[in-house]
Amino acid sequence: MQSALRVAAVALLSIATLASAQTTAPVPGVKAALAAKTDLWGELSMRQPNGPSYAFFEELLPPLRYVDTPFRHYPLALAAPLGPRKARVVSNGSGINLSGPPGDARWHGFPLGVKIHVGAADELFGSDLSRLDGPQFVDGYLPIVRTTYRQDAAALTQETFVPATAPFAEHATVFVRLAAPEGSTGTPVSLAVESTGAITVKDRLVVDEKGQCLLWLGEGWMWNAQSKRLTAEAGDRHLLLAVFSHPLARPSLGELDESVYDKLRGDCLAQWEQWIARCMTLEVPEEIVNRAWKAVVIANLMMATGDEMSYSAGNVYQRLYEAEAGDALRALMTFGLLDTAKRMTNPFLTYVQEGLRYHDAGFKLQLLSHVYWMTRDGAFIRQRRNLWRPAVDIILNEREKETGLLPKENYAGDINTQVYSLNSNASSWRGLRDIFAVLRDMGEREEAKQIADAAAEFRSAIVAAIEKSEFRDVEPTFIPIALFGAEKPHDPITATVTGSYWNLLIPYILGSGILDESRTRATLDYLHTRGGIAMGMIRFHQHSGLFANEDGVDDLYSLRYVQTLLRRDDVDRALVSFYGKLAQGFTRDTFVGGEGTSLIPLDAHGRPMYLPPNAAGNALFLATLRELLVQDQDLDNNGEPETLRLLFGTPRTWLEDGKTIRLEDAPTAYGKVSVVAKSALENGEVTVDVTPPKLPPESTRLRVRLPDGWSVSSAAIGDEKLAVGDDASVDVTTRRQPFVLRFRVARK
Repeated sequence: MQSALRVAAVALLSIATLASAQTTAPVPGVKAALAAKTDLWGELSMRQPNGPSYAFFEELLPPLRYVDTPFRHYPLALAAPLGPRKARVVSNGSGINLSGPPGDARWHGFPLGVKIHVGAADELFGSDLSRLDGPQFVDGYLPIVRTTYRQDAAALTQETFVPATAPFAEHATVFVRLAAPEGSTGTPVSLAVESTGAITVKDRLVVDEKGQCLLWLGEGWMWNAQSKRLTAEAGDRHLLLAVFSHPLARPSLGELDESVYDKLRGDCLAQWEQWIARCMTLEVPEEIVNRAWKAVVIANLMMATGDEMSYSAGNVYQRLYEAEAGDALRALMTFGLLDTAKRMTNPFLTYVQEGLRYHDAGFKLQLLSHVYWMTRDGAFIRQRRNLWRPAVDIILNEREKETGLLPKENYAGDINTQVYSLNSNASSWRGLRDIFAVLRDMGEREEAKQIADAAAEFRSAIVAAIEKSEFRDVEPTFIPIALFGAEKPHDPITATVTGSYWNLLIPYILGSGILDESRTRATLDYLHTRGGIAMGMIRFHQHSGLFANEDGVDDLYSLRYVQTLLRRDDVDRALVSFYGKLAQGFTRDTFVGGEGTSLIPLDAHGRPMYLPPNAAGNALFLATLRELLVQDQDLDNNGEPETLRLLFGTPRTWLEDGKTIRLEDAPTAYGKVSVVAKSALENGEVTVDVTPPKLPPESTRLRVRLPDGWSVSSAAIGDEKLAVGDDASVDVTTRRQPFVLRFRVARK
């Protein structure tokens, strides 16, 4: 049945009559998009008035919804901030802490799960999506989840959250409130309890054989031991329960009533608001963006466990990975959570993944260096020398004399073939380059010079290996990950397993800075013309039949591709990635993504994804958003940031008449910066208030990207006129104090 629905959905979407909100021209269907070697949808979005937009991508495909589990609908992983345990709320409201497929170790299990049935027909909550509203967060981003299911001429609203206070935070306790409309006659509710061991019900507590609490019940519930069901009626009285993801020993809980629920709910909201308040202030004139960044910052804090930044939660990926989880940490740092990021650094410095020793060594040093430039905390680096110096020594001492490269290691985490890896070598060189720049800035000049000399020699060896390995007889030139002839060009890129993994790894090469301009351009062209990109995201096809990893994207690996675009000031292509991820790489309203997401729907309601949530996919969105607004760049590629670019990548619609972009206390490599841009196009003016950072960059430029049909005619600070570049940017390098920059604008 599922296959038939899938085929029908593909056929429906393949009819090339889909029109975007901005154009009447036909938009290619998914069949055409999958068959193309170019990013058909992305290219078309760039030709729209004002360029790529959320509206263009939003309706191209049904939303992400399904996972490979009996509960089918994607889970929301809820926890207290940095909480030790995570809970699972099924997104359509059908259950709490439900198990994955029997014997499937990919999904974490729980001692007790609850399925929620409603109505006289005992219907599973949310089973008919046409009658479901939600899930949605409170205020669009706070992790109190609300769903409403219309059934039996009535509606039942479910609200769930995990408190941020003890003892419930430590046990990832899910509090649930079920409410029928005021004055309704009552809606039958039944909870089917699934437990791994024997349970008993006493004094409104469901306990295991050790007397530990698994479920705390409010008033009105009746227990049927034979059916293992709890039943009640939701009417004027709300139904309350709390599900303990980890059993509570020696429970002494009292009554679960509205006052208890409301107190915990209020404390939860306050705690999460405090975390958002610690971030930089960021408001753009696109409300979905404002909701999304807050929601995914919170999601990453829920995925983290203490001082360890996890890749996911509630599944086998609830663990650290050096590069991917490192990107999640960096995103939190660049959004203002500097102290939290510093605390989370230590686990990365001691982490090793079997088969990727050199890959890990390089990314340890890159991460540590980024932390230094954002904090300028030399003591932090010195105090951890015994943790990061081994990574330096591995790279310095284990290179081969014959090749000058590091020895062979796994092609990728999922491909154990041993190769001379451009990824491992380029990432390790970048790690050396970054750490010697840090040591030089800290005054550790002797150690810095030793590493710098070795890095220069290492870079020469890598470049020589690229020259021997690249395929110049194809257009554009193909640069392999497996060097010295071990890998041939992939065309189309995702036609093979290895090609798909090349696609995941090549952004790391772009981000390393090892490639010169011509090779960077060739690699980008290869991605753009050999089927490497869809809606600005890295395409992937595992050729294994694995759920959601066929004919899809692995968007989390797009980050360094996007950063390369922005570094090169290819803004429209970067905006394709930004809006592609926001519209089709996240679930609607809850902003959940998986490691892999299919482009082919299972039915008209949605598409599948693999093992959500994903902290690195969240980092792609956060890092891209931040760099649309503020870029602290190392454009001369010497390891030390020297350039600050402000508002260089903003969508043109963000400066339509009457709109405001507000960025305050944004951390950069030079200190905090604030920028507030206000558009008054009809009055012929855009004003930008700037508070520059304490440390002066070598170059600071600011740009206003105006809507189509408008141009900048002049710029001034007070009575001083400034030269306006062809790209509508001005040089404000010499400004040390807060200033107001006024752009005069006019219709073209």
